[in-house]
Amino acid sequence: MTDPATQALVAELVFREARLLDERRWTDWLALYCEDAVFWVPAFTMRGAYTESPDREINFIYIEGRAGLEDRVFRVEAGNSYASTPAPRTRHLVTAVMVDGEDERGVASFANWQVVSFSAGRGREIRTGSYEYVLRRAGQGLRIACKKVLLLEDVIDGYFDFYSV
Repeated sequence: MTDPATQALVAELVFREARLLDERRWTDWLALYCEDAVFWVPAFTMRGAYTESPDREINFIYIEGRAGLEDRVFRVEAGNSYASTPAPRTRHLVTAVMVDGEDERGVASFANWQVVSFSAGRGREIRTGSYEYVLRRAGQGLRIACKKVLLLEDVIDGYFDFYSV
């Protein structure tokens, strides 16, 4: 049984992340991540399963360390990201936030999500999937040590970036 206080902390963090992304509050969003955080969006194998090894298999996105996320934010803000020009407006819908357990790595958590984005150049796009988090205790709260984004669709029409999944 999950401790209600831990469940509340996890839900608050996951919902806060969604809001910060939608509001493009990049500095506050980055502060949710540990220095050594991993942000991973695995691709699919020919057998329809998610890739399991980010070092040996293809990924939609794989970023190690908050510095890598900071670089992505810099490129988005500078207009140097093809996927972000023009920058779309997004709305993250997050549900079914659950705690799967806690061990020495941190608090393992899960959530379902859908992101609706709109830009003048591409119109409306909808992506759906689930998140698998490892959250590390930090003071009175939690920070993201690993975020694995599992897309529902195995064929991606167009392009996306960290803020649209």
